[in-house]
Amino acid sequence: MINELIDAGHIKPNFRFGQRGRPKRFIDISAATTEMLHNLTPAHPGGVLHLESVHRLLGRRTSNADADSPSLSPANIVFLIALLSFANECGAVRGVGTKKLSTYTGMTAQRINLQISKLRRLKVLLSAIPGTTSGRILGKTTTVYWLNLNHQFLKSSKHQTISESMAVTLASGEIVNGVFELINELKVERKKYMERARRSLNRRQATRLVLKNLSAPPIKQFAKLDISQVEGFFEEARNPDLRFTLQSMVDQIACDNALSRMHAKVNKGKVSLTTSKLRKLYKDLLPLHSQNKKTTTFPTWKNKQMLVRLVLSMASTLADDLILLIPQLGIDVTCLTSLELAQISRMPSTDRYLIVAQDPNELDKETKIEKLDEDSDI
Repeated sequence: MINELIDAGHIKPNFRFGQRGRPKRFIDISAATTEMLHNLTPAHPGGVLHLESVHRLLGRRTSNADADSPSLSPANIVFLIALLSFANECGAVRGVGTKKLSTYTGMTAQRINLQISKLRRLKVLLSAIPGTTSGRILGKTTTVYWLNLNHQFLKSSKHQTISESMAVTLASGEIVNGVFELINELKVERKKYMERARRSLNRRQATRLVLKNLSAPPIKQFAKLDISQVEGFFEEARNPDLRFTLQSMVDQIACDNALSRMHAKVNKGKVSLTTSKLRKLYKDLLPLHSQNKKTTTFPTWKNKQMLVRLVLSMASTLADDLILLIPQLGIDVTCLTSLELAQISRMPSTDRYLIVAQDPNELDKETKIEKLDEDSDI
């Protein structure tokens, strides 16, 4: 790929000789190509969210840096530009699988993993949750990436959306893991009861028995949820990637919920989940073969309904934590345009990166009002 760009005259190799070893090859983008790329402006404002960050990357001098180097290699830059093309305001990239990234970058899956490892080490990539496959819940999912838009390699000017990330702790951050553990305990309890009493417990009886001895996950209106209806969705308890992927989905819904509720409070409006969002949630939660299948065996319509209710309840609980936390961090709700939660650890944890996108125009207004107030006091 690099050789093809050299042959086309878009980039020029620049060999430098050191005191020992082979010469290092640095890559310079030709003046004509740089000018052409800078003229690629969107047809309308906001058409390309991170165009300025792309320009910053293209303007960097690069070398054939190895995995341990603190500088970016041409392959690193190509991969970052591909991610920026799909990233939202907070730098989150969803729904872009390895196949699509391979098409965009010309890299193999193994080489893509090398880019991820290096970019995470350089903190350009805050987090990445691998995709997974399940026949019970979620189906086949793609890796979720969170770019650090505040990194020196990507940071845009004040005129663009301002993105900040900070490490936070959320009391209900392990809520999905709690549900998996609860359902795992149900299986264990039923097995014990069968060995002890020589007869089986039904799912509702087992749920009541386990909840007497085990603290329920801190889910809003948990008592109104019939966990026995959703037990079948969580049978793949030993798949850690499935837990992280579902938690990532709950985190995303919680962020949307919290942002909508905070804006509604400021504007004195109401928050309601639209039919289109419910339909999308339904499709995201269920494997394709389970979505439209009408059956009297699992999963029935009641099972699916209860799963949606459970996920929304978990997200609402997490949203409550966010609504309490955000003002404590000194973040002005009126300037917020987007929120994201990115997982820090590959182990179940209450810790997250909270990423906030703020409208610089609103921040400027706040600064001007404060300045006017100060002037009027003089």
